[in-house]
Order: sequence, then structure tokens, then C-alpha cells
Amino acid sequence: MATKITMPQLGESVSEGTIGRWLKQEGDIVKRDESLVEIVTDKVTAELPSPVSGRLVKILVGDDQTVKVGVDIAEIEESGGATASAPSATASAAPAVPSGYQAGPANGASGAANGALASATPRMSGAATATAPRPSETSGKVSPLARNMAAEHNIDLSLIQGSGESGRVRKEDIMAYLARGAQAAAPTIAPSAAPVAPAPAIAPAPPVTFAGEDEVLTPPPARRAIAEHMVRSKRVSPHATTLVEVDMTNLARWLERHKDEFKRREGVGVSYQTFAIKAVAEALKDQPYLNASWTEDNKIVLRKQINLGVSVALENNLVVPVIRNVDTLNLVGIARAVADLVARARANRLMPADVQGATFTVNNPGVFGTLMSMAIINQPNAGILTMDAVVKRPVVIVDAIAIRHMMYMSLSFDHRILDGLIAARFLVDVKRRLETWTPDNEGW
Repeated sequence: MATKITMPQLGESVSEGTIGRWLKQEGDIVKRDESLVEIVTDKVTAELPSPVSGRLVKILVGDDQTVKVGVDIAEIEESGGATASAPSATASAAPAVPSGYQAGPANGASGAANGALASATPRMSGAATATAPRPSETSGKVSPLARNMAAEHNIDLSLIQGSGESGRVRKEDIMAYLARGAQAAAPTIAPSAAPVAPAPAIAPAPPVTFAGEDEVLTPPPARRAIAEHMVRSKRVSPHATTLVEVDMTNLARWLERHKDEFKRREGVGVSYQTFAIKAVAEALKDQPYLNASWTEDNKIVLRKQINLGVSVALENNLVVPVIRNVDTLNLVGIARAVADLVARARANRLMPADVQGATFTVNNPGVFGTLMSMAIINQPNAGILTMDAVVKRPVVIVDAIAIRHMMYMSLSFDHRILDGLIAARFLVDVKRRLETWTPDNEGW
């Protein structure tokens, strides 16, 4: 009996996916839940496990080809006694919450299933990216990556001749168009009472030259997804950054005395990041415009849930898993949530729903020794807070010099949603909470 494997839906707004690479070849024997193929979308890169055991008899969609959700991509001839599960069936599944740290109400709509997942649920292995504005006009079939690049460069897709199957426009077609030095098509501007000066055309970057001994690498799909998301974020959001210096001495002394005891008692570690996440969650309650998104129709959505994305650096990748309803958790709950997400990220066991729905992001390059960083916003968030290394420095306190544990903390924010006043209030609020924390006022 042959079981058809279909393109899964990785997120509620995802309508198609691209084959990154096949992990099995025609004729190979596969086991149930063994990874078959790497799927790339504009949301995640995921490995699709086999729903049955058997032999892969036919691959229907090749590497780098893009097809709609539900389209057959392969066939597996089941081995004797195997029980087939309908690969086209869908399931509504939310990320599991580790026991002991859900202290508040259950997640609402955005915290439940993020779209229908295929019955063989893919395992997340890449970086989360956000949906970009679409071009006003499209021509023929367009891959999601090509559509996002066209939106970034304001390109009329009707001008692009696709090189993919059935004339499908691919990322390479957009890159070739830009390399030819073609100017981006001017957008349609609604009539207004006053004349509007046209925006200057953005010239494409000059071509990269290299010497014969240089090594040219083809980045993996996850790295390409990260690159495209970062470029899109900078083009979509007018970034602004503000920075403060935080005196972490009280927290440093508490951690020196209690972090080992905390780990023995709770089974997970506690760090500066744990306190920063708690402080951010509380400050977002007072400054809701930081917990917001700008929509394609020029509206502002104020998110009622506080779902914090936490950047996790892997060896050759970056993922941003999400702690949902983080404002309902105490320090122990936050520590457990972070430990769970980091462990599953490093073991390549994150699910697509684990990296969707963030309303704000906390970034912690300080663990690698950085002193001052300014991050790119994780779309469609309004901001990202970055904490750098805590180091001892001489500072002036009441006209006297003292050695204190100091940390630079920055906030990159979307200037469409908020201005410097609100951004500064939020950042100073986080700073105040970190500097004044004591075990007696954990809830601030």
C-alpha cells in the first residue's frame, strides 16, 4: 500500500513550502518518524518526519521547488504490518508547557495552534521569520521567498520571467533582476491635495568580486532565511535605538550567594537573563505600545498576551522560541521555560508552534562577552531588548568612586509604532526594576 506524503502547512498564514533538500532518496528504507525532507517556508525551516515505515518509492518534488500546501511530494510503499496515518489530515496542536511553570490562564487564540500542522508534525531546525508585505501585482507563480524579496525591493513581479517549473518566479530570478541594475518599479500613489515628491530609487549593491583562492560557500536554507528576514526587517521597520547602563550589583551579589542553591532546589539554573525577562514582562504591562505590531493596512495592533521570544544561538543558526503568557510566571517559571526551550532548540526538537506568536523579543549576546550591541527587530514585533555582558567597572556614586557590576542594555524599536519618549520610559522602567530587585519585591 502506497502512502502519499504531502506538503505540510507550517503556520496559519503559510500557503506553500519549498523543498530544501531530501534527506532520503528513492529506494531508501525509512522508519516511522524518521526525517524525510527539509521544508523551507518564509516562517521556519523544518524536517518532515515520515508518518509510516516503508520504502520511499517516488520523489515527486525536487530540491528547491516550491509547491502549495497539500500537494503530494513523495510516495512511500508501506512495509508489512505498518499502520498508515492519513498524511493530509491536520491537527490543532499548541506547544507543550512544561509542568510547574504555567502560573496563569491558558493561552488565547494566538497561544493555541498556529495554523493546522500535518499529521506528521515537522521538527523545527531553522530560524523564525515574519510575513512581509506583498507586492501589489504578481504575475504567474511566485515562491514565498521571491515574493518577499520583491516586496523588499518594490519590484513589479510582472516584469520578471520565472525560471522555475511552469515559469515560477524564484529567489534567483529576483537576484538576477537586481544584478542587472534594473530600477525598482515605482509604487502606485493615491491622489492627494498636495504633490508628493517621489522616493529616490535604491541602487542595487555592486557585485561581489573574489580572487581565485577565495572559498565560495552556499549557505544552508536556515542561514538564507535568517538573511532574508534581517534584510526585510531593516527595510520594513524604521529602526531607532536607545541605550542605558544598568547597575546589576544587587543581582550579582544575590546570584553569587543563591544560584547554586536555586539550581539544586528547582532543577534549573537562574541567570541575569531570567531577571531581565521578568522585568521586561512587567514593564510591557505599563507600556503596551512596545507589545504591538504594525499591520500592512497601516494599523497598530496592541497585543493583549505577552509572549516573549528568547534568542537562542546555535552553532550555525539562530532561533527565537517563545515563552507564552510570560507575565503570569514567577522567576522559577521563567527559568524552567527558558531551560526547556534552550534544551529542545539544541536537540533540534522545537516544533513550528514554539517559534510563532512572539510579541516582543529579548536578546542576550552578553553571555558571549559582548559589551554593547544593537539588534535588528524580530518582525512583526515593535521592539527587541538586548542585554550585554555584566562587568565590574568604576562608577561614581554620590561623588565617590565605587566598583560596581554594570551592564549596557539597548532597545531597538519600530519608529512607526512609537517615538523616543515611550521607548525611553520603557527602557528606564526595565533598568529600575533590575536595579531595585530584592527577594521581597520579586513581583515588582
